Amino acid sequence: MKRLIAGLLDLLFPPICVGCNGKLVQGEKWVCTICFGSFPETNSHKLADNAIVINHFLGKTHIAYGFSLYRLRKKSHLAQVLFAMKYKNQPKIGEMLGQYYGQILSETLAMETIDGIVAIPLHPKRFKERGYNQSDFFAKGLSVSLKTPVYTKCIERIRHTPSQTTKNKKERIANLEGAFQVTAPALLSGKRLLLVDDILTTGATLASCTNALLAAGAAEVSIATIAVVEA
Repeated sequence: MKRLIAGLLDLLFPPICVGCNGKLVQGEKWVCTICFGSFPETNSHKLADNAIVINHFLGKTHIAYGFSLYRLRKKSHLAQVLFAMKYKNQPKIGEMLGQYYGQILSETLAMETIDGIVAIPLHPKRFKERGYNQSDFFAKGLSVSLKTPVYTKCIERIRHTPSQTTKNKKERIANLEGAFQVTAPALLSGKRLLLVDDILTTGATLASCTNALLAAGAAEVSIATIAVVEA
């Protein structure tokens, strides 16, 4: 009976791709195969001279490895997908992309040394407004594929910072000084961590969080994001 009802609902209100608004076919969820296959991958895990680290973190903090799955362009289908994930109550998209990226990263030597995954936390006020942290879902998906635990509630955002959207690079860095506090230093001490977020823009948020983790005793921090914004 449930299958019959689900079939009728799909017939009357067919699920659509959050990227292109096209009708999804059986087996597809949230994103159609055409969109999924068209998203531009960075292949940063294959590059010896990793532009992710050089362009975004050099001089701000020490990142062991930097990985981003996609190159993000404005007004693209990928941008639509990530907007739905972040603002339209579709965080499971992040989990799906985490599992996909985890399968890719599992083939890299860098992942063999990772002890745990940490998601960039939201300030409680923003979490209450949104109802979820999309980076938590991305971390969960990575954890499944990498078979690596997620360390939850080990770091918190203690300062509610204004939106970074309209700020330049220098203002973003200043805006995030002292924004994070490690709450479980004993858990993180000596650990090699994979710090994850949804979108890498200037790297200010990830750099600030990395500095807090290293100051609390983490041995090493690498980063992974779903996408990096193209300049």
